[in-house]
Amino acid sequence: MGRVTDAAALRDALNRGLYRVGWRVAPHLPTRALRSIAAAGGRFAARRPGPHLQRWQATIGLATGAFPDRRLTAQGVESYLRMFGEVLALPGWRHARIVATVRPDPAGERRMREAIAGRGVVLALPHMANWDLAGAWACATGLPVSTVAERLGDAEYTAFTRFREGLGMAVYSHRDPHALRGLVRDARAGRLVCLVADRDLPGRGVPVTWPTPGGGQPVTMPAGPALVARSTGALLMAIACHYTADGMEISFSEPIEHRPGPAGLAAMTQDVAAYFAAAVVAHPADWHLFQPFFATGG
Repeated sequence: MGRVTDAAALRDALNRGLYRVGWRVAPHLPTRALRSIAAAGGRFAARRPGPHLQRWQATIGLATGAFPDRRLTAQGVESYLRMFGEVLALPGWRHARIVATVRPDPAGERRMREAIAGRGVVLALPHMANWDLAGAWACATGLPVSTVAERLGDAEYTAFTRFREGLGMAVYSHRDPHALRGLVRDARAGRLVCLVADRDLPGRGVPVTWPTPGGGQPVTMPAGPALVARSTGALLMAIACHYTADGMEISFSEPIEHRPGPAGLAAMTQDVAAYFAAAVVAHPADWHLFQPFFATGG
């Protein structure tokens, strides 16, 4: 037991060191260099996938109906490394660069901006492309963001909270018992509530069916977006990010209808799942889900 604890402590210390150095160095590296590193890493990893990448392949295979070949696997790793490099570089990006890099769907953005000044807005998004960049874009364009982050080790959580706060976001821990109350308060105050909502971190999500070409897969997903939206009357939409050659695009779902009671909460979350599933089929390389997701595999 002691050796396991020591190994975990060493791993956490190495991760902290990597981020600490990365946040100092990455903002000064040319974008082309970061992209080249990501592409090379993708090609290398796809030759001999390790356990986490094999799990990603299984998940993508179920979600899309086709097991990823080496090319798609390389693209998936490249997308993840591109996101990682951008996260390290983001503190050095000016607002103009952030805004120029992100291209939201015009109709969805217009609907969101119209609602934020009135009833408020809650956005649910999956682990696709760079969700931190999406939050930075919102903050840079006058939409202060409130969100929830996974709390791992205290040092890691503190570092990432500081990083996201530096971009303009307010951050709650997923273990904070008052997080929901804070998000409701923030939505009513006109902040944009953005919640990554594909993984059920606390294990208290609602059962939904994730549509796949081979038939629906039972999963549980966080009910937080639907809860905050219903509690405040805010507009609820699902969004998804995907990379392009020179930037990142954000797509928006149609407004998700509020429905009452436990069944309504599940129905609202089901609508989110359906939108996420379609986005993953369209852009499988950008879904950075290396943890177990489907009960039947992946």
